Amino acid sequence: MTKPKILCLHGFGENAELFKIRSRNFRAVVGDTADLVFLDGPIDIGSLHMTTGDLVDESIAREFTNLGWWWMRRGRSFEARGIGKTLDLISKVLTEQGPFDGILGFSQGASLAIVISALLANPSDGPLSLGDVDHPQIKFLVLAGAFQLEVPEYEYLYKQPFTMPSLHMVGTYDTVVDPERSKIVQGYFDSPDIFEFVGGHFIPQSPKCARVMRAFLTQFIPALKDSQNVQSATSTDVAAGAVAVSA
Repeated sequence: MTKPKILCLHGFGENAELFKIRSRNFRAVVGDTADLVFLDGPIDIGSLHMTTGDLVDESIAREFTNLGWWWMRRGRSFEARGIGKTLDLISKVLTEQGPFDGILGFSQGASLAIVISALLANPSDGPLSLGDVDHPQIKFLVLAGAFQLEVPEYEYLYKQPFTMPSLHMVGTYDTVVDPERSKIVQGYFDSPDIFEFVGGHFIPQSPKCARVMRAFLTQFIPALKDSQNVQSATSTDVAAGAVAVSA
C-alpha cells in the first residue's frame, strides 16, 4: 500500500532543515507511516547565526539560510513580493512529487498551505494561480501559527469555506502571530479542530500535543492506527507479564 504523502512548509526566516528539527514532535507521531516532504522556500532573505534549543547540542551554533515564501511589503498598498515565484515552485513540486494527501504548515508556511488548498479547489477565480497543475484537492491540513494572506486583492481566496479537515495549533502567548489572527483563519473552515496551548510561536513538543496530532492524523493514515494498536497490545502484554512474575 502506498504511504500517504505530506508536504511540510516552514515559516518565514526558516528553511527545510530547521523545520525538520522544529517539527520533531510531528515527525515522531508520524514515524514511517507517511512520507514527509520538507520544502525550502524560494525567497532568500539572508542568513544569520543562531543557537537554538531545537538543536541536539545547544552549545554548538549552526548557520541556517533564512528563506521565505514571500516578502510582505506594507506601504501605500499591501504586496506579497515573490509569491508568484513560490507558486511556480509549488506547482512543480505538486506535479513532480505529488500527489500529496495533506500539508503541515507553520506560520507563513501555514498561510501558504491555505492558499494552495484554495487554488486547488478553485483554480481560476482570481489573480493567483498554480498554472496547469493536475493535482487532487488536499485532504487535510495541520496548521500552527496560521494567518491570512493580508493583501486585499487576494481576499477572494477566503470567500468559499474550506471543507477539508484541519487541525489548528495556537499558542496563547504568541507574540509573532496574534492568536486573534489565527482565530480569523479558523473561521474559514467548516469544522476545524483547535488545539490551544500555553506558549508562543512554535509547534508544541508536549505529549498532549502528540496525542492530539495522532488522533487527528489517524483519519488519514491508517497505519498510524495499526501502530497504536500494536503499541497498546505490547504494553498490555508487558503489564500482564509483570503481574504474572509478581504473582
